[in-house]
Amino acid sequence: MKIPSWESFKDECSTLILDKKKRYILIAGAVLLLFGLAFRLFPVFEGIQGIGTDIAAQQKRVAKYRQTVKGRGELEARLVSVNKSLERVEAGLLTGKTVALAAVDIQNILNEIATGSGVEIKSVQVLKSQKQDSDQYISVPVQFMVNVTTRQLKDILYKIEASPKFFLTVERIGINVSGAGSPGQMRCEITVSGIMKNVKE
Repeated sequence: MKIPSWESFKDECSTLILDKKKRYILIAGAVLLLFGLAFRLFPVFEGIQGIGTDIAAQQKRVAKYRQTVKGRGELEARLVSVNKSLERVEAGLLTGKTVALAAVDIQNILNEIATGSGVEIKSVQVLKSQKQDSDQYISVPVQFMVNVTTRQLKDILYKIEASPKFFLTVERIGINVSGAGSPGQMRCEITVSGIMKNVKE
């Protein structure tokens, strides 16, 4: 077996060291190249990330708009319901176009109630109308006088409050026992009011 000389061994070692250096240089160059590419492409990545952020913002905006539209639909449904309720309530208002005509409506109802209770109305007076909390409605008060028994008074008051035509309210009752003509009767001044829409006369 031939033993290699020192010179040949030294040459082989130098060759291996050079190969390792070349390999390290190549690896270092590849790493630098990758860094360079990443640096150049970074604005692209940033742009892609920006596009993703914009899409997320748009999605949030669309979701918000959908929620608003849904809420609007619910509000419109509620408005329709409130309007129907208002129509039902306003069906119980006085139908006269003026305060005088509305007062006539009340007088007609009072005459029907009094006649049905076997009572005659002695006098009727239309009092000054008053605006309600909302300027859209007016209270029309009418005062009438009757001679009644306790039972007749109870019957009249019940029929006024339960009137199916209009929302009538008993505002005031004045009772004078000595003023009635027959025993067991009393003279009553009763103020009744109804509500009408505020229409300029």
